[in-house]
Amino acid sequence: MRSISSTWMAMVLMAMGCDMKVPWGDTGDGGMCLDEFLEVLASDRGLIEAEAEARGVSSSELIGELLTETLGVADVLFDCSASESLSALGDGTGGSFYQADSAEDMVDTLISVTEADKDTQQDIVYLIDATGSMSDDITAVRSRLSEVIAALDPAEDRVSMGWYRDKHVDDPWFDRNNSGLMASDSSQISNYLDDIHASGGGDFPESLYDASYRVLENVHWEAETRLLVVVTDAGATDKDTHTAEDVVALADEKGVQVVPILVGF
Repeated sequence: MRSISSTWMAMVLMAMGCDMKVPWGDTGDGGMCLDEFLEVLASDRGLIEAEAEARGVSSSELIGELLTETLGVADVLFDCSASESLSALGDGTGGSFYQADSAEDMVDTLISVTEADKDTQQDIVYLIDATGSMSDDITAVRSRLSEVIAALDPAEDRVSMGWYRDKHVDDPWFDRNNSGLMASDSSQISNYLDDIHASGGGDFPESLYDASYRVLENVHWEAETRLLVVVTDAGATDKDTHTAEDVVALADEKGVQVVPILVGF
């Protein structure tokens, strides 16, 4: 039987000889769904997850490695299986679902979402997937945080920030700044973001629903506009306590719009 590592190398060699590109959504000609990409490599998520476990890294990190090694197959990958559930969170709470094909595009989207209701008082919580594959995205938010904050009104708007991973493999798996919602010009947000480091994650899905539910439940929401903005490159695990329906119901009770942003690999 072929070993995981030798299979991995065969996948790389196969893809390097393949120039297939599969457009998806509005990502342009170089965009491809993750499962289509793996199909081109005659592979699947199970093999990736097994290789990731053997190496002690997250599955998403391996995908990033494989994408780099197979330039020309796709310019950006999206976990399209996550799109439906993320879109449901946005639609079900009156929010919107966004797709960003790079870390910089994701920050541009954050800024647009932040300033969309700038004429009303806002409470905004930014919840970031902090698993291993999100390192570039966290770095991009850190380097451009001042632009995000500049889109807020420091006299009226309040912000908070948190992160999550996969509660079934990571400890800790969730955190939020202890001060709760605060003035948008507070240095605590910048200091908190500096301490977020991408690691862990295990298989592809993360504890998105449980993390979102915890934020919705524990934040003291007051403003006219209330947003939970979630940044991730993966979908939600079905092993958690809460479901998408639970999150939507609680968001409706709290008057909060959930705004998921799916980032490409």
